[in-house]
Formats: sequence, structure tokens, C-alpha cells
Amino acid sequence: MASERFEHYVQVLYNSISRLLSGDLDNGMDVILKIIRECEREGVCDERVVSEMLRLAEALEGYITKQLTEEALLNILREQLIDGALRDLTLLVLREICDRKTIELLKSWAEDPNPEVRMAYIKCASKLFDEGEAPLELLRTFREDPSPKVREALVTSLSKNASKDDVFAFLAGMLRVEKRSSIRTKILTALSRVERDTNRERRRGILERLKRAMGWRE
Repeated sequence: MASERFEHYVQVLYNSISRLLSGDLDNGMDVILKIIRECEREGVCDERVVSEMLRLAEALEGYITKQLTEEALLNILREQLIDGALRDLTLLVLREICDRKTIELLKSWAEDPNPEVRMAYIKCASKLFDEGEAPLELLRTFREDPSPKVREALVTSLSKNASKDDVFAFLAGMLRVEKRSSIRTKILTALSRVERDTNRERRRGILERLKRAMGWRE
């Protein structure tokens, strides 16, 4: 129950942060502070969580009012991804602000030693790919990432676009080198859901060959 209540506050807080980022600075900050105080008063958010929420809110306000650079904001988000209790909220915020300038600033995140940071890079890069603002090539290095969590995050981020030729080929190539059975299954499931189109028969043939090679059964 406590976890459900905490997730509720995180979602409500994110909704208010979205309004803040859309330009509603005064009302956005007022609502955010009320949510944080209520979460603390109800005993759902402890001192550490309240501190992180306040720090995030203040950083976003500084970013919007041009008192904090985007680089400085991203450094704060990275710290919260590594050590914070608000990773899910931090990822949502990153995705919200992510644009072509952001992905350039995040280049070092792609090789960060912390898997959570690399997963955050995937979140931003896949959003831009979805919007046609970045190439799929930005994600290629993660196909053989040493962390299974990162590789799984990559598959999850691309699964909805498996019907696209380049994504289908990307996932099929990843399947050939992936060693972990749970991730192979996720890839095969994504490829199996490809919708009917002009290349359906060609893709079905590729998929069936891959299934046989991996010993996979329906």
C-alpha cells in the first residue's frame, strides 16, 4: 500500500512538472510544493525523498528561468539516476526535456559506467528516433552492452516500432548475438507481432529461420 501511495505521488508530481515545463511557472511550482508537503505530512515521503523532490523542482525552475544551464540540469538528473530514490521520475523528466540539443549533451552518458545512466540515454535517443529526429544508429552500441538491464531496455524501447524495416533488421541482428534467453524471447516476441505489410512474407521467412536457429517454439 505504501508503495502504491508513493507511486501516486510520483505520478501527480510528474503531471505538475509537465505543466511547469510547458511554461506554467507560477502555478506549476505552487502545486509541486503542495504535493511534496502533502507527501511528507502523510508519511509517504521520507526526508531523503523530500530533499530529492525539492532539489529536482528547484533545478527545473532554474532551468526554465535560464538561471541554470541544461548541462547543469543534466548533471543533477544523472546524480539522481545513480544514487536517488526517484529514478522513474527522473527518467520521465529527462524524456520530457529531451531534444536534439540534449542528445548531444548526453554523448558521455552512452559510455557511462552506471547502467542506469546508459538506460537514460536510450530513453532519450529512442524518443528522438520515434519522432524522426535522430538515427537508429545512436542505439547500435547497446546491442551488446555488458548489462542485461540495458539490453532489455533497448528491446523494450524499440519493440513498438518493430514493423519498421530498419528496426526489424536491427532487432534481428541483435537476436543473432544475444546470449540471455529472456532477452531473446522478448526480441522474438516483438518480431512476431509485426503487422501485415508489403514485406510481410520476407519478414516471416527471416523470423522463421531465426526461430529455428535459436530453437524457439511458439
